Amino acid sequence: MINYFCKKWKAIKRAKNIRRNRNKIPPYLKNNSFEEEINYKLWSTKGARFTASHRNHILNKLSSKSIGYLSAYLIIIGIVNLYNIDLLGIKILDNQVGFISTAFSVLILLFSQLESSENFSLKSERYHNCSLDISELYNRARFTKNFTENPIIKQNELLQISFEYESILKKYENHLPIDYLQFQLTKPEYFGLNFIMIKWIWLKYYIKVYAIYHILIFGPLITLFYIAFSSN
Repeated sequence: MINYFCKKWKAIKRAKNIRRNRNKIPPYLKNNSFEEEINYKLWSTKGARFTASHRNHILNKLSSKSIGYLSAYLIIIGIVNLYNIDLLGIKILDNQVGFISTAFSVLILLFSQLESSENFSLKSERYHNCSLDISELYNRARFTKNFTENPIIKQNELLQISFEYESILKKYENHLPIDYLQFQLTKPEYFGLNFIMIKWIWLKYYIKVYAIYHILIFGPLITLFYIAFSSN
């Protein structure tokens, strides 16, 4: 009797796993069609590369702003010390000013070097060009799918598009997983994203793109206000 129930339970569990795995199959593979597969690859890669271009554009702007804010803080600290100003009731000693100025200078120099090596502006442009190239192939694939009736001609054209697609991918740097996730947010119903998954992707994107720069921009101000109110 026990063996019977164990076998029954395993059969039910196996059936559930099969149904679950079937739902995880990408949409373009459900019908096992090369035409749908190449169409989906072009569409999703195009969207992800546009998203990657936008991400690097944001990073380039945030990087410049961060360096600007850090430089401004450094200048303000020097002015406060020069005119002997009590900043929010906080008296900064000369040795403290020297330490803070040196620390900010090193931080700005290091951060500038690291950000410069990333070449966010160039990456943004290359991702954008890649997405435009793939977009042309996507339009050709859509046209071929809808207006080419001869199956041999359609097959050859789609095969040529596939070769060109692979050639484009070899020319450009691959996008990050977060870019594809962010692209999925444009079609949450299609990708089966629920409310929690959408918020989780937003959080991951914020941490990946915005968090460090917001800390550098607003961190010194928050620290200053915290020290001022704590001393009172």
